[in-house]
Amino acid sequence: MSEHAQVQTYATCNERTYPLVVAHYQLVLEQLGCTNVHVLQWLDGLQWPKSDDDGPGDIYAAPFTLTPTHEDASNATIECAGIEVSLYLNAAIPSTEELPAWVGFNLLFDADTLRENSNAPYSANVGILMWRIIQTQAGAFRELGAYFTDEWQENQSWRALAAQLGNPWDFDLAIFPRSQSEHFSEVPAGFEGTVTPQGFGFAQTNRWEKLPWREK
Repeated sequence: MSEHAQVQTYATCNERTYPLVVAHYQLVLEQLGCTNVHVLQWLDGLQWPKSDDDGPGDIYAAPFTLTPTHEDASNATIECAGIEVSLYLNAAIPSTEELPAWVGFNLLFDADTLRENSNAPYSANVGILMWRIIQTQAGAFRELGAYFTDEWQENQSWRALAAQLGNPWDFDLAIFPRSQSEHFSEVPAGFEGTVTPQGFGFAQTNRWEKLPWREK
């Protein structure tokens, strides 16, 4: 089975707001150039679990194409391997109050299509497309931002921010909002950053041929 990479974003929700959050994500995909009717209909059909026997999420396991740069007329495309939508009904945060659930959206990619091998950096073209995807998602989901991660890093930043467990810097590329900056106050060696309209962007420099926000 091929290794996956993913762009991850999250939102708090409850049974009433869950359909609105999913619809918002659907709109984000459309903004990124998704015209696949099957993907959009699948998102339309997602429902809050009715019992403990219902799974806390779902997966769309078929490829589809995005055109993240369609607004600047470059029409560069990237193929996604699928989408995972996961509900986290208990964020493992000790509290005497009822806490909101989290929904996580994983936009999946076949890592073999993004780089020459597992040790190679992501190409400049991939960086431009991922940066545009992350900018769009971080602008739409402002609680935690958006994170491009490999399989080993999956959900680690969310755990660090939502449950104070682990290292928030477990990503290859991310934009996080200013409201979360206290969790990122100590920048590890090997990261470089930039300021964006959505907050702060950071990348592990050795994972990219060129820093993704430097398009020229």
